[in-house]
Order: sequence, then structure tokens, then C-alpha cells
Amino acid sequence: MKRIHKILLGLIATIVLLCVVATVLIATFDWNRAKPWLTATVGHAIGRSVAIDGDLVVNWERDPNLSGWRAWVPGPRINASGVTVGNTQWAKKPVFATADRVEFDLSLWPLLAHTVSVQAVQFVAPDVHFERLADGRDNWTFATDDSTQSPWKLDLGQVKFDSGQLSVVDRMKSLDIRAHLEALKKSIPFDELVAQQEQVSQREAATRVGVSGAKKFDEHARKRDAPAQPGHESLPYYAFGFTVEGKFKGNAVKGNGGIGGVLALKDANRPFPLHADVRIGDTRIALIGTLTDPADLDALDLRLWLSGKSLGQLYDILQLTLPESPPYVTQGRLIGRFTAHAKKLRYENFTARVGTSDLNGDLAYETKVPRSLLSGKVESQHLQFGDLAPMIGVRPVADGEGALKPVGKVLPVAPFRPQRWQGMDADVQFTGDRVFGDAELPIHKVDTRIVMDNGVLSLMPLRFQYALGQVDASLQLDGRSAPIKGKFDLSARGVQLKRVFKFAEAMKLDLGLARGTVNLAASGDSVGALLGAANGEVKAMLENGTISKALIETAGLNIPNIIITKLVGDKQVKINCAMADFAASAGIFDARLFMIDTDIARINVTGDVNLANEKLDLTVNSDTKKLRLLSLHSPIHVRGTFSNPDVGIDKGALLARGAGAIGLAVIAAPLAALLPLTNASFGSDETQCAPLLNAMGKAVPATGKPHQGKLR
Repeated sequence: MKRIHKILLGLIATIVLLCVVATVLIATFDWNRAKPWLTATVGHAIGRSVAIDGDLVVNWERDPNLSGWRAWVPGPRINASGVTVGNTQWAKKPVFATADRVEFDLSLWPLLAHTVSVQAVQFVAPDVHFERLADGRDNWTFATDDSTQSPWKLDLGQVKFDSGQLSVVDRMKSLDIRAHLEALKKSIPFDELVAQQEQVSQREAATRVGVSGAKKFDEHARKRDAPAQPGHESLPYYAFGFTVEGKFKGNAVKGNGGIGGVLALKDANRPFPLHADVRIGDTRIALIGTLTDPADLDALDLRLWLSGKSLGQLYDILQLTLPESPPYVTQGRLIGRFTAHAKKLRYENFTARVGTSDLNGDLAYETKVPRSLLSGKVESQHLQFGDLAPMIGVRPVADGEGALKPVGKVLPVAPFRPQRWQGMDADVQFTGDRVFGDAELPIHKVDTRIVMDNGVLSLMPLRFQYALGQVDASLQLDGRSAPIKGKFDLSARGVQLKRVFKFAEAMKLDLGLARGTVNLAASGDSVGALLGAANGEVKAMLENGTISKALIETAGLNIPNIIITKLVGDKQVKINCAMADFAASAGIFDARLFMIDTDIARINVTGDVNLANEKLDLTVNSDTKKLRLLSLHSPIHVRGTFSNPDVGIDKGALLARGAGAIGLAVIAAPLAALLPLTNASFGSDETQCAPLLNAMGKAVPATGKPHQGKLR
């Protein structure tokens, strides 16, 4: 037994001695002698050259984050100075990253399984250069130079930040920026930063949509403001600030922001705070929130502010196919996750002001094959036509790309951009209360589904109220062809014309209720080109109502009656019926029938309206149903262009009447001169409305459903 005790004591003493010797050797070992092996091993694992120009120091420390017996076992803390990681052969810069010092804790036991387990790493004064070529190759994807895989794996827990530099040159995105990271003198809590950004965004909104518009935008935003993201009260403070500048697709980039001090890659319950306020050309993007899953740098939960000169400029920045618009501001909550296979973003509870119009709703964006999809619901309480006008090229847009109309042109000529349509699909439901103000167009209660499918844009169905009448329509533009093919069908009923023509209210006229159909098809690269090449038909009819007697007398050139109405005041004349039937061919709308029948006269209009060259060629004939003395009774011609119409009396007919009056006065008697200037159609006071209304009623149904007749 004594011998066994002696053997055990000897073994224990030997083990203790070996531990002491090992500890002494490790503590006194010059780890710089291990740099060649370490740099070669790491370099082989990432496929890049690695150099440590300074000292390599190993200190043994206990990890306070561990518990149990592991907390008492010291582990190595490695400190490497002057670290350099090489770049790919094709990169412009020879170095991918440098750091004055790299510090990290290394777990020993995982090394037995060829796993480099690092609980936390800190880069002191890093300078990193990211680069990607147009063919998709990048220098941040590490791989071995040969086909063999390294047996070593990296398990990284946290990344601690320090002041440094970062540059990104991405030729796929036309991005060239440089950022500088600096530790804040005082950490900023989340709520304080949100309040600061809200003040900045309010000032930005005032510059975009005016003080009054910014105030209304803020009121709408407060009503719809989403609650703060869960867990914000426990977020770490913003510890570092950054500035960024450079170029993105030819636009200047400049901005600033803040981040947290620790990026916990393995702890999804510890989101990483992120703040940015960046200008890209005329667009300003501000965001505050978190990377909800730090292991995935694209997992976002942010409050987002956007503002700019035109929504169309977001195509180059975010690849969103949006129409041109006046200056805008918007804010909402952006939640998303980008993976290797798909990107999913939700812009929730957003509020926007575009010009003088308001928008709000929820949108979702998802990358799919073969095209990404934008979907959601958008509402508006008040939308002005002037704010919608740039979307269809009515006036110059912000970027000025071909938007200016030629001299003398009225119809929009700004070209569509069908190449953008094929980059993204869309399915958005839009509803609007007061869509266009009464001072512009009396359109209300719009309800439509906007669909973009493989370059085909459609608004189907498109329902709205026009002058309190109901309109059912559909619009389709096929951007897959050159030029674009378009089709438009419309059916309207119960349209109150006194709300369409503002002079009717001033003259206290009731022009009656109108209904009609429009069926057009065309090819063209702008609204003006489509209308200038339209084929189809336009039909409308009106029953009952009243019209100005002065207007009827003027159309008949009944001079005494015109004078009388001026002296004693105008009166209302009953409209028995009115109808119009235009056949469109290559943009020329020919009046097959255009007639207004009243108790005192019947007005007929003949000729055509040419939308291709924006010219008028109409003739107005008035047949009186009563005796009219001193009536010139000459046709009135409406000619010229849309921008400069010319209304004149038929000189030939007028001269013939004048010559007849003079001849009768010389040959017969002075009173005989009144005969050519007398207009009498006794017995013609019966209306022709019944048969015409019957024929037109079949072509213009009162049901409100679009007419499905064959296009001419």
C-alpha cells in the first residue's frame, strides 16, 4: 500500500510539474514564432494572403460571460498588431483590409474538431475595401485558391466596432462610396434619436411639399403612426457615428448615421441598432431601427422616411417601378429579410404626401422568378389631378427626360418607359375618396386594381364617380410591343353636365344627365401618340336639361334676339335631346352624328377632330324652329389647332345673304331686303329625338357596363 501511495504521489507531482512547466512555457513563449503557421493556416482557410506585421501576444484570461467550472478555466486572448488581409487578383487595391490591432478570445476545446471558435473579435482602426465587378465577382466572398476545402471552420459570436474606414466599389450597382466610423463622445438612446430624426424630417417635408403640406402630412402620420418595434426599450445605445459620401449611378451620395457598438451574430434576441440619413441625388432616405437578426445583415425592422423630387427616381435607387410625380414625402415602418434566394420587404402603415395629395396604406415587395412583385393596398382622401399629371406626361417631370411638349402641342407627349415595366410585376388595390378636386375634374370614389404583369399594365376594373355619375372602365397598355399597344373601354351614366361645365352654375342652367361609351384601341409610346392613332368609337347622349337661349341665338346668328337677351337677360331653353357619335380612325374622330335639339332650334355639328395633328375642322349649323328676323343664319366654322382654335362665320354664305338682301332692295322694295335675312322653318318644331334616342340607346346602354361592340 505504501508503494502504491508513493506511485500515486509521484504521478500527481509529475502532472503538476508538467502543468507548471507548460504554463511557464506558454506564458514565456514568444508567440511571434507562431506567426508563419498562423497566417498560413488562416490564409489557406480564406484563400487570401494574411500578414501580421506587429507582435502576436497571447494572454490567458477568464471569460466573465461563462458560468460554472468553465468560468474558472482561463482561455487565450489573442492580440495581433498590424494585420493585413490581401485582396483578389482582379481587385483595384492590393489589400482587402488592414487593422492596427485585432483582438479576440479563442476557445480551446473546439480546436480538436478543427473549429476556430471566437466569442468576440474587435478590429481596432480597420480600413476595409469592398469591391464587386460587373460580372458579379466580389472580393468579400472568401474561398480557397484550389479545389480542396480547408478542414478549419470559423464560429464567430460577436463583432465589436472601433473607429475606422470603409469603402465600397460596386460596378453592378454603379456604387462608389467611402464611409468613416467614429466613436461617439456620448451614447445616444433610441428614443432620443427618433425625436431628432422626426424634427429633421419635418423640416425636409416643408422644403418638399410646403409648410402647409408638411403640417397636413404630419397630422396624417401621427394618426397612422405604428407603435415602436418590440424590444426598443432594451436596445443598446448608439455608440458609433458614421459619415458617408461618394457616387451612386452618377448621383452624389452624402449622409451620416449611427450604429451600436457590438454586433451579436449568434444572439437574435439582441438586435443591432442602425440609423442613417443619406441623400442620393434629389432623394433623401432616413431610417432608424434594427437588424433584427444580426446573423443576417439584411433582416430589417426600421422606421423609414423618404422624400424627393419624383417617385420615378426611386427606380434607379431601389429598383421600384413607380410613376413620375411632383415632390413627395413619406414615412412608415419597413420590415424585411433578404436571403440568398429571396427578398421580402413590407412597408407598413405608411403615410405619404405627393404634391398636394395624400396617400397611405401597406405595400409588400418580394423577389420572385422571373420578376419581383409589388403588392398591397393604397388609399387617398384627396388626390389632385395636377399631382397625377406627370404620371401621364401632362407637364414636365422632375428629371426632364423628354417630358417637354413641342410648341403648340396640348396632348401629353412624354414617352412611356416600358423597359421598366418588365423588371417588376405589381398588384395594388387603390381606393380614393376625393380623387380630383371640383376645381379641376369632378372625380370621386375611385376604386381600381392596378396590375403589372410581364410588361402589361392594366387598370381593371376602374370604377369612379364623374360629376356624380357612375363610370365603369378598363385600361390596358401592353409594353411588350414597340410601340405600346393600348385599349380603353368606358361606360358612363348619370353624369351631371352642370358639374362638368362651370359656366352652367353661374347661368343657373341644368344641362341634364348624360351617358355614353368609349371604345378605343391604338399603338403609341405616349398618351398623345396613343390618342393620335386611336381607332374605335365614342358615343354619348343627353336627355332633358336646359341650355342658354343666348347661346342658341348666337349659334343661329339671330341678331335681334341676341340683343334682346343682352338687354332683358338670358333664359333657359329646354333640351329635348342631345347626342354625339364619333367614329375614330387613325386618330381622326369623324362626327357621324352631333346634334342638340331644343324647343327653339336644332343645332347640328359636322366635321372631325384630328388628334394626330391636334386640329379642329367642325361646322355648326343652327336650324331655327321659330320666325327670326335679321338672322344671318350662316354656318359657324371651328378650325385651327387645339392650342389656338379659330371660330368664324362662313363668309360665303354671309356674302350670299347680303348680296340677296341688296338685290331685293334695289329690284323690289326696301322691305324685301329682309327676306334673305329671315329664317323661318314653320312646322319643323317637332323633335327628331324619339328615333335617334331609340337607336343611340341601344348603342349606349344605361346599365353602366362597357359597350362591347366591334371597334371600327
